[in-house]
Amino acid sequence: MKKPFSRREAVLLLSLLTIAGALFLLLFLLRGDGGGEWDVVIRYRGQTVARLPLEVDTEYEFECEEGGNRIVVRDGAVFVERADCKNQVCVNHGTLLPAGADVDFISCAPHRLLIVLERRDSE
Repeated sequence: MKKPFSRREAVLLLSLLTIAGALFLLLFLLRGDGGGEWDVVIRYRGQTVARLPLEVDTEYEFECEEGGNRIVVRDGAVFVERADCKNQVCVNHGTLLPAGADVDFISCAPHRLLIVLERRDSE
């Protein structure tokens, strides 16, 4: 009966798995967890109206001539809890987390509102 792996194949496989594990760990450490490094930026008609730290739980009432929204920052995430627009897309979007911050945002088109996460400038 032939062995499933020769000694040489086993060493090669173990080496490849070790290298892959080290690369995964390196990428994970370089990416970071985002804790305490992000701000919630709320923009109305392209202008920043509020900048809230993501690590501080808070509620922000946004009012404009088009209507209003309640924006909630809780447990390192942000979401729109309430909006008085008809389509409710911003409310149904769910939570915005730092993991998706490079491509993700919450938008309320009827209120011309945009919520994004931005890395805080290190000073």
